[in-house]
Amino acid sequence: MKKLTKTLLTATLILGLPLGAYAASEAVTTAQPGAPMMSDCAMKDGKHHGGRHDKMARMQNMTPEQIQAHLQQRYDKIEDPAKKAEFVKNLELRADGMTKHAEVMKQFAEANK
Repeated sequence: MKKLTKTLLTATLILGLPLGAYAASEAVTTAQPGAPMMSDCAMKDGKHHGGRHDKMARMQNMTPEQIQAHLQQRYDKIEDPAKKAEFVKNLELRADGMTKHAEVMKQFAEANK
């Protein structure tokens, strides 16, 4: 029985490895040009690994009024006054950073018109 198992295992390896290598090479050659093969946002168990990118995409599609309402809801959920102050401070820091980035992008666009 051991000899049969070893024979079957050897046959599987001999046939399986070249087929696997061929399938992998076909997957690379038939990939769409410019399409990412694997990204940092890889699927895990058929689901997106986290909601940060989805949330960012939703925020970009919001109107200023919707963003303000969303921020107010988040602010209202915080009970500790120290955490509320920290939330506002972090929000100001993020807004300053975004403003600086926007100014640099605007200057670049104007310089390269």
